[in-house]
Amino acid sequence: MTITLPPALDALMARKMASGLYQDASEVVREALRQMESRESALEWLRKEAATGFDQLDRGESVEMDRDAFMNHFRSRRQVA
Repeated sequence: MTITLPPALDALMARKMASGLYQDASEVVREALRQMESRESALEWLRKEAATGFDQLDRGESVEMDRDAFMNHFRSRRQVA
């Protein structure tokens, strides 16, 4: 497979390989694809959680909580998923 990158991304690829973290361009691309998949998975989870939350609000099933309580609740749900 041949991939042509614009100059800015080609320079980024070169910097990543020069950092010593990656031995070649294939490793950089594999890591980028893993990160993309992880981000897409997280966004899909967040969309589902938001839809569930909005449905609960529509049914009047809401609970007030401060920011810290919300973040703790959010993190615990994410860890379970």
